[in-house]
Amino acid sequence: MTFPINSTSTMTAACERVCRVMQRVANEEKIASGGVFNCRKIAGTNTWSQHAWGNAVDLFPTEAKFNDEIAKAAVTQATKRTLANRGRKLELSNVIDHLNSRVWTPGTGWHDYNGTVDPHVHVQAAPIKTGTPGCA
Repeated sequence: MTFPINSTSTMTAACERVCRVMQRVANEEKIASGGVFNCRKIAGTNTWSQHAWGNAVDLFPTEAKFNDEIAKAAVTQATKRTLANRGRKLELSNVIDHLNSRVWTPGTGWHDYNGTVDPHVHVQAAPIKTGTPGCA
């Protein structure tokens, strides 16, 4: 059995693939659930969140201690060809480990992140969506 993905609306094909791969990598023992669609802007900005397009998933750990493991698993799927990703690396624009205040980007790797501090991992598919989402 895998963890549930909650989405009340649309999800991009890239984000759907992220969800499928992460369900293969981890199970309900480490990831309690995933959340995709949320029509909102990034807190404190006028930029639309990738969740507004269904292009990002927030993965919520069953226990905070699994946050780091989930974040590292997502990065592994973006940087290595594995059985879980069927030999095709995930196309990600970033992975945010909110609990440990760090973000991974393809060209830079891990670096500091100044955002909310709580136990979940934000995994954002590539390419990044721009403009105004249909939900606006």
